Amino acid sequence: MNITPPVFLQGISSRIKNPKVSRLLMHIGFWLFWLFRTFYDIVSLYGFGYGELLFMLVYAATQIPMMYFHLYILVPRLLNSRHYLLYAIATIGLIFTYSVVNYTLLTLIPESVSSVGLSDYISQLNARYDIFEGFFTLVITYSIKYAGQVRSTQTRLLQLQRDNLTLELNALKAQINPHFLFNTLNNIYSLALRKSEKTPDMVLKLSDMMRYVLYECNAGRVALEREIQFISNYIELERIRHGEHVSINFSLTGNPKDYRIEPLLLIPIVENSFKHGINAQMEKGFVDVRLNVLNGRLQLNVLNSVPVNGSFLKEMGGIGLDNVQKRLELIYPEKHQLKIAALQNSYKVDLELNLS
Repeated sequence: MNITPPVFLQGISSRIKNPKVSRLLMHIGFWLFWLFRTFYDIVSLYGFGYGELLFMLVYAATQIPMMYFHLYILVPRLLNSRHYLLYAIATIGLIFTYSVVNYTLLTLIPESVSSVGLSDYISQLNARYDIFEGFFTLVITYSIKYAGQVRSTQTRLLQLQRDNLTLELNALKAQINPHFLFNTLNNIYSLALRKSEKTPDMVLKLSDMMRYVLYECNAGRVALEREIQFISNYIELERIRHGEHVSINFSLTGNPKDYRIEPLLLIPIVENSFKHGINAQMEKGFVDVRLNVLNGRLQLNVLNSVPVNGSFLKEMGGIGLDNVQKRLELIYPEKHQLKIAALQNSYKVDLELNLS
């Protein structure tokens, strides 16, 4: 049974997801954590009273402005602009100013509201006592901000990569080789003129392929069975198209049920074997495609013939295999192995993919 959260909780959740609100909460959380260290030490040593509370307010009133002045004034205007000497001088001056102001304000805390121990502690301080604390605060806060910027940049780059791959995938969909499509339609037309019994089946397979590409590949990962069915239809149409003068084999072992995969991830490898194997060598060519699915691992082995002179090998790949490599690296990092080998009389592509 689905339980819908109360309306006010939904409102809070939506506000927290707002980038400005979440950023504000992160800053508040950091300062609560950061100042708690000093507060805990003071309370542990001298107890809790008005003096100890004022001590913490002084720390907050001096450290917070110092940190934001450093991050939002000195860093962007001097450090990021490569004015390193000015930045170093300004930062040193900021730390010393912080220490002097902090010391001055602490000495203004009335002894009447402070414990004896805290009063003695303050009386032993000098204007330079908190220089190290100020330096440490700036280093830590800048490190956190820099790490956040790096992560944000990486996230944007990752999104750009995904967007680019989406564009390439759309191009790949549009390309599902136009020559293949035109030739297939011509073959269907030829079969129809001869009133061949293969015509309805060929039309059905082509229709199923177009439906898969146009509609089913737009919602994230797809059932592995559908991806394999798409490949099977493609190979069958190529088999009908080329007739008996070439050897085309396709085998599937294992059980692809209950697994999902990125759409159109495998077809460029298979299409590439036909494009540079059989299509480039119309006589005595061959394509051998083997798929194995076992224990959450998929193995695709594709072997195809090459022309005798091998001149086309320089053109192998293109947007198809490049797209496959990029998508594997982005979507299946550390979960795949792709090996491509140009042999003497054949071209081989082996892909092993962890689907779990």
